[in-house]
Amino acid sequence: MKYIFSIALIGLCGFGFSQDDPIKINSEVKSVTVYPRGAQIERSATKFLSSGRQFVVFTGLASELEASTVSVSADGGINVLSVSSQVNYLKETAKPKNLIILEDSLKTYEFDHQFNQNMVGIYAEEKNMILSNKSVGWGGAGGDFLIEDLEDLSDFFRDRLADNMLKTMELEQKQKRISASIQRLRKQINEHNAKLNRSTGEVLVEVYVPSNANAHFTLSYMVQNAGWLPAYNVNVMDVDKPLQFSYNAKVFQNTGVDWNDVTLTLTNANPNLNGNKPELHPWQLYFVENSGSLYGRPEAFSNKAMPLATSDDKVSEAESFEMGSVVEYPVNQAVTQFKIKTRHNIPSNGKPQGISIDVFTVPARYQYYCAPKVDPAAFLVARVWDFNQYDLLPGEANLFLSNTYVGQTFINPGTISDTLDLSLGRDQSIVVKREKVSEFCDSKRIGSNIKESIGMEISVKNTKETKIFLVIEDQVPISTNKEITVDVEDKSGADLNTQTGLLRWTKNIMAGSSEKMSFKYSIKYPAEKRINF
Repeated sequence: MKYIFSIALIGLCGFGFSQDDPIKINSEVKSVTVYPRGAQIERSATKFLSSGRQFVVFTGLASELEASTVSVSADGGINVLSVSSQVNYLKETAKPKNLIILEDSLKTYEFDHQFNQNMVGIYAEEKNMILSNKSVGWGGAGGDFLIEDLEDLSDFFRDRLADNMLKTMELEQKQKRISASIQRLRKQINEHNAKLNRSTGEVLVEVYVPSNANAHFTLSYMVQNAGWLPAYNVNVMDVDKPLQFSYNAKVFQNTGVDWNDVTLTLTNANPNLNGNKPELHPWQLYFVENSGSLYGRPEAFSNKAMPLATSDDKVSEAESFEMGSVVEYPVNQAVTQFKIKTRHNIPSNGKPQGISIDVFTVPARYQYYCAPKVDPAAFLVARVWDFNQYDLLPGEANLFLSNTYVGQTFINPGTISDTLDLSLGRDQSIVVKREKVSEFCDSKRIGSNIKESIGMEISVKNTKETKIFLVIEDQVPISTNKEITVDVEDKSGADLNTQTGLLRWTKNIMAGSSEKMSFKYSIKYPAEKRINF
């Protein structure tokens, strides 16, 4: 029979628990359920316990665990009587082997640095001694000056000073290399020590053991400094093949404890939602002096002014992590879970780690799009229909064309209609030109008005070896004043949206062929005024 004990815990900050010598138990992280903000950690441990009533303490836990979420269970008929928690600020953690090696290397470099510094000082003293004894004396028994002595002295000074300066330069260069190595080692050691010196959480459990046995414990709790974000890779190998969709997750945690070889479950559920049911209180009518605000909400006493409540009224926006992304909990979105098949290592460094969730293909229709008034280039666009059926979550998507990165977009199923358009970059093999047609352009005065006539021509050449389906868009102006009139005289078969002035052509252009489209419009306005065109 298994007993589970979960209560509101008491956070203690003293030197230890009040009980004498509790039995220390080391546990391992076995599985983690990661939310967009927060994670539930499940640990397991085994310890031989003698019969009777006693205290055990689970050490090496996350220091910022939420005390009210701790749950402890034990099998073998062991009763869990009480649970409490504390933060251990004084625990000394054994140094890992790689840190010991780094510290030994640092000592060696520091010794070499000091030795070289001393040698530089010795050579400096030698140079001063040489220069202080450079006076030329008089040789010979009669005190006559001998040229041989001057030559010997000159050779000595040149050789000794050259050797002295060369040795000094070599030492100074070596000092720079050693100093750089020392700085790198110190930074690496400081990073390791920062992890070692972090406080750890502990959970004290009072248990009753009916008989001597190996006790198997399961411990779970929530932490907030962890989370995940969806991310996608979309690859188009060819324009006649489906999209290759890679569903990924960016998982991060900074709990102070590495997750090694753990089973991960990712979910978009919100563990911070208030679980209490709402209650309605009597609604009393009364006279008010003015229509000011009540409790910070305008006209909060009025049904007419009060907006409908939404499920995110009590949900705060999740914190950003170091990539700069913000997690937002969707409103009324179904809860999705992903159980990752392979086990993973997630270090406690706050850096997002990519994890593959799924890979699948998505049927798509490919077309080219061009708006030559803005950019005289054709862009390949993949259109995906019935996009909502894939149950994707909001996230960034990297776009690839034949495994070549072409850009990035953001997929938000909550704001996308049934059709998703993905721009896959420019295609230089489609040449587009847009230019005025001089014989269509004219300006003349008619009575008290000016009439401006403008004609444009768009030419497209397909230099590809296959035909393409191309959408071309341009525009004519629209009037916002009754004194200004716009008349579209020719649109060359384009669809015209009279509300926006948008012109739209759809063309199948064969390989190596060209197409031309033209449109003409006129604007009439009072002669004494000017317009923006």
